[in-house]
Order: sequence, then C-alpha cells, then structure tokens
Amino acid sequence: MFGQRECRRRGLRVPVCRHLSRWLLPLTGVVTGALPVQSLADRELAFSHVTIIDGRTQVPLHDRTVVIRGNRIVAVAAAGDVVVPSDARVVDGRGKFLVPGLWDMHVHTAVPGGADVLKLYVANGVTGVRDMAGDWALLTRWRDEIARAERVGPRMVVSGPYLEGGDVPVPHLTVKEPREARAAVDSLVQLGVDFIKVHGQLTRESYYAIARAARTRGIPFVGHVPRSVGAADASDSGQLSLEHLLTIPNSCGAGEQQALEPKYPLQSVFYRCATYDLAPYFARFVRNGTWIVPTLTAQVEVANWPVRDVPGDVFAPYLPDSLKNHVAEIFPMPPDVPTGADVVGRALFRKRVEIVGAMHRAGVRILPGTDAPLRNSPPGFGLHQELEYFIQAGFTPFEALRAATLEPASFLGIEDSLGTVQAGKIADLLLLDGDPLQDIRRLASPEVVVANGRAFRVRRDPRAHNIQLQPIR
Repeated sequence: MFGQRECRRRGLRVPVCRHLSRWLLPLTGVVTGALPVQSLADRELAFSHVTIIDGRTQVPLHDRTVVIRGNRIVAVAAAGDVVVPSDARVVDGRGKFLVPGLWDMHVHTAVPGGADVLKLYVANGVTGVRDMAGDWALLTRWRDEIARAERVGPRMVVSGPYLEGGDVPVPHLTVKEPREARAAVDSLVQLGVDFIKVHGQLTRESYYAIARAARTRGIPFVGHVPRSVGAADASDSGQLSLEHLLTIPNSCGAGEQQALEPKYPLQSVFYRCATYDLAPYFARFVRNGTWIVPTLTAQVEVANWPVRDVPGDVFAPYLPDSLKNHVAEIFPMPPDVPTGADVVGRALFRKRVEIVGAMHRAGVRILPGTDAPLRNSPPGFGLHQELEYFIQAGFTPFEALRAATLEPASFLGIEDSLGTVQAGKIADLLLLDGDPLQDIRRLASPEVVVANGRAFRVRRDPRAHNIQLQPIR
C-alpha cells in the first residue's frame, strides 16, 4: 500500500488511498502478479484514424491512432505520427469513436447463472463493476480468473459480506451492538475486502461504531443509509458513497405533498417529500466528498406496481433461465398495492430523477449503478438505461459519459491507470459507430470492446437474442 506521502502527492484522501492502492499497484505492474503481456496479446493492436472522446474534454480528438501492447495503451497520437508495427492487428477507426470502458458501480454477480452472464457486462461495454455483496470465495475466484485472462468478464472491485443489524438472506455479518462493530470490521479487513458495506437495519449506535472502526483501519465504507442515521449524518460520518437515494427526500411543493403520498409501505422507502430547501443538504455532500449512487433503473419496478411490465423485460431472453427465475423472486409484489398506485409511483420516480439532477447541478458527484441483476437491471444492459435517466435528470451526454468512466476511476483512486484514453493507461476501451456526445445511446452497441487488453468484436443477433464476443487475433 502507498504511504501517507505518496497518497498526498496523488491528491487522495489518505485512508481511502492507502487501501485502494492495493488495486492501483497491480494495475501498474509494480507488484508480482501483474498480468503478463504475452497472456493477453501476441501482437500489438492498433485503432487507426479514430476519433477519441473521454472525460477530460468535450472536444473530440480526431484522426488519432491508438496502439495497445499487452494490457497497456502505449501510444496515442495523430494518425500520421504513429508507426504501427507491420505485424500489428489493425482496426480501421475511420468514422468511428473510441471511448474508455464503462463502470457499473453497484452490481451483484454471485447469483445463479452469474458465471455465464459476466461476459454480458463486457458485451455491453461494461469493463468494470463494483460488486456490493456476495460469496467472497466465488467472487474472488472469478476476479482472479478474469485477471489471468482465463474468463471473460469485467474488472471487479468487491465488498464480500456486508454489515447488517438483522438477519437477511445475503452473505453478511450481524452487528446488533456497537461492541460487535470492531470485530466485524477487523474480520472483513483480514478477509481482504476492497471496502466495507453497511446496510439498513443497523442501529444508529452500531453504525457509528462501524464508522469509527473503518476509519481506524483505513478502509472506506459505503452502502445503504439506515433510517436511524439519515443521509446527512451518514455523509458527516465519512460514508464514501450512499446507495439508492435512501433517506434522501424529494423536493416537493406544498401542494404536492398530499398528492404524492405513498400508496403502500415499500413506496415510502424510496420516496419521501420535503418542502424545505435542499441546497444546504446537498452542500453537505459536496463538503464531505460524499458520492451518490442513485440506481434509478432499479427503482422502476417498484414505482410501476401494480403494473408488472418494465423496460428491462426486453433483455430477459439474453439471460439464462436460472437467473431469470432468481430475478423473478427478488421483488414479489406485496398484496397491499392498490389499483392505480403506479400513477403516484411514476410521479414519485420522476421526482427521484429530478433530485439526481438537482444534486448534480449542486456539485454532488454521481456514479451510475444498477443493482443488477433485477428485472429492470439486466447485467450490462441496465447501465445504459441508467445513463439515459442521467440525461433526463439534466446531464449532458459528456457528463453522463464522464460519470461512467473517469468518475469511477476517481472514486477508486486509480485515475492515473483507468478512465481515459491515454498512453500508459490500462486498455479498457470501446469502439463505437456513432458519436456518444450526440446520443448517449451509442454506448449501448459497441462494435469492439477491449477489456484489460483483450479485444473482442461484438456480434449481436437481436432476433435470436444472442450476443457473441469474437476475439480479435
């Protein structure tokens, strides 16, 4: 891990930097276990005469050639200024656009059929994910296999079991009393998790005990916001990311409060109204460096009840039956949903989109996450719906692209290795046939995906609901 001096040189907060440098060091090849070049590519790969777009600037870089050796970008320059080796694999990029690989910052991959759907992330241009709870041994095995190029899948940052105050059917450690917090955090640190995840049933006292223990051990903590704490106090406590907009209210006019009253209990979990000014609330997030992962696309199903159809259903045929059956059981519609509840639900969901836009305009840093796999968040596909909701919230296409590329790298403290298209960085890239700054939906159909230096052509057969990744050799 980096020491305090190196963290400060990089402009990163010391506790977070010292922990996440475990990710940065392997990526830069400093430690044993860095990926051998020969395991990823026998020859150099070049994208010629391509237009580069990344989160550094809204001005596209036209007619560039990008050369990749192993898992590393080794050259980015005007097309006429790069000598491409005669035996290199060359992809003609004329009229096409090269962008960094995308991140989904809230997923669950240790699910039935998970091993088969990891490649769906890559096929949809998602080359990195933050897994927010699951079987630690399974997740780390998959992560290692992906890193060794033995399995196709995204780069994985993993929490393992989360900390919860009650019993839930997800891998977790129970913290019912503050005195149990230190041992729980210590055990997760010893296990090697990348961050601590907290959940919603924690008491206020236990939550703060976890926050203190995480600070002592220098490991970031993220996750749900218990109602016993609230988003503002969670931000003040140092929680690095707040998921699902939990306990963050909607901004409602005086006449809207009664009209938007939730129609059944679960609606109230996601949707509350506040008639007061939320600007100081958001300024608190900015001051504390708190990130928000709204997972809007995951909330659509609940907002639509009792209507069952959701946009993500069109992608269900791409999933194995084992996963479809699992997903169908995640959110069984409760019996207390009255007819017509979707009218209020849809109105409240629009408020959720609006509040994301308000936070963005206030300078709060927003990350895309989908809570995949849910019915409206199929692995890989759901991220593109989330980015469309960002556009509805008022993001420009450039800001949405940046939110899914450079911002995750900044959050993880690895922006000098990922997040942009520059020489020296890891080769996580997408080749597109259209300009994403004109239409963010262009990101949803990459022609070529490069994941940690491994290049694939994406072949889609919508009629057969099939996507294939063909290695570029």
